[in-house]
Amino acid sequence: MRSNRGALALIPLDARPCTRAFPVAVGRIAGVDVRVPPPDLLGDLVRPAPVEDLLDWLEGQAGEVDAAVVALDTLVYGGLIPARRSDEPIDTLLGRLARVRELPIPDLYAFCVTMRISDSNVAEEEKSYWAEFGKLIHRWSFSADRYDRTRDPEAAAAAQAARSRIPDAIAEDYLATRRRNYAINLKELELAEQGRFRILCVTQDDTSPYGFNQAEKRQIEGRGIENVLVYPGADEVAAVLVARYVNERAGRVPVFRLQVLPPAGAEVVAMYEDRPLRATAAGQVRAVGGFLVAEGAGPDSAVDLVLNAPAGGQGDLALRVDLDRPDTPARDLAALAARLAAEPPPAFADVAYANGADPALWDRFAASVDPARLAAFAAWNTAGNTIGTVVAAAAAQLADEVDRAAQRQFILDRLADDYLYQVVLRPRLQAEGRPPAQVAPELASRLEVLWRERFPHLPIGGIAASFPWSRYFEADVRVLPGS
Repeated sequence: MRSNRGALALIPLDARPCTRAFPVAVGRIAGVDVRVPPPDLLGDLVRPAPVEDLLDWLEGQAGEVDAAVVALDTLVYGGLIPARRSDEPIDTLLGRLARVRELPIPDLYAFCVTMRISDSNVAEEEKSYWAEFGKLIHRWSFSADRYDRTRDPEAAAAAQAARSRIPDAIAEDYLATRRRNYAINLKELELAEQGRFRILCVTQDDTSPYGFNQAEKRQIEGRGIENVLVYPGADEVAAVLVARYVNERAGRVPVFRLQVLPPAGAEVVAMYEDRPLRATAAGQVRAVGGFLVAEGAGPDSAVDLVLNAPAGGQGDLALRVDLDRPDTPARDLAALAARLAAEPPPAFADVAYANGADPALWDRFAASVDPARLAAFAAWNTAGNTIGTVVAAAAAQLADEVDRAAQRQFILDRLADDYLYQVVLRPRLQAEGRPPAQVAPELASRLEVLWRERFPHLPIGGIAASFPWSRYFEADVRVLPGS
């Protein structure tokens, strides 16, 4: 039965907490029933989702939900990672997209991800040849597009040098996969142009200023389709679209007032992205259906969006690279902590680092900043992931009836995961060298010890934690309510 407060079906990118649980949490804040397929119908690191079964499930939701948020990569390929690995014929993929077009759910909030180009020799989420040739493929892509854009002869030489070291069969397979995925993107754009989607977000995962994916982005933007948004993102998009549905259903337009500390950080281009942080924030706010105003402007009802920005450039806490770049004399963490403790409580996106919260901030001010009073908080993966999650959780609070317990729960979960796990515990676990399967039984208890050390003023009932993909990169961390 359809909920009077709104019911929404969700097809996420996969079963990870950030893609499956975060959108549900955002809906819960606004009192919206977000319905998700059971985990066994969603893909994982090595297994694509059973697409036909997912489409059957989605068709079965018709008449019970008002709309659906759908990851087209899941409904076409079986998930975000299978989209990079799949060798299925394009006719099979187009047949699945035809079923999406015929879904008996009128309002579809859809998103797709242009195929990424990871700058690493890590094949965990790519085809097997990425382990040897990943960085070369990235250099070839980056330099070739740079030459196309700038006619810099050094870029042409770099592209030729990288390409000469990649076997022809691998280069041809990579380009064929890329062409097929882009052809699917173009068909998805056609559906948007025909009005099948209420909105289509075409996002870029792990991008950079130049690359084959940037060439595709320029072509997509050049079509100028009104209900298509193009910007960096991936794992956070479903949560953003849930919040967009919440506000469109109520006829509201969220307004966010941006404050970046330090101010110069607004112009920093974050790792894995192609634009300044201010533009990343503007893209996420636009995706949620709102608009962004400058500090000191806008109506009294505007949500204060505060970014903890890097001064000299981002570092990556998961890869342990460039860790000295963010923490420079230009930063004033005491002023930032004072703003977080002031009224009105802001929505806080901690993007000084990729893949975790700012250790300098939280190590110094955890006792004086009450994160539970913030409007929203996140600090995970890319800057777009973090800002989008914060924008979504804050926008959901413009609903008529806000579940404050759900709002607080999501903040505490993020604090336990984005700070205690990603910043404090994960490096220790990696240094210990044990496989995740050995660590999993003690993961929750170790996080509880850290919570009592860092946040004694925030009593909780405990922490539940696991490794959903049996790797340290992400954990499923949830704070249990206190008595």
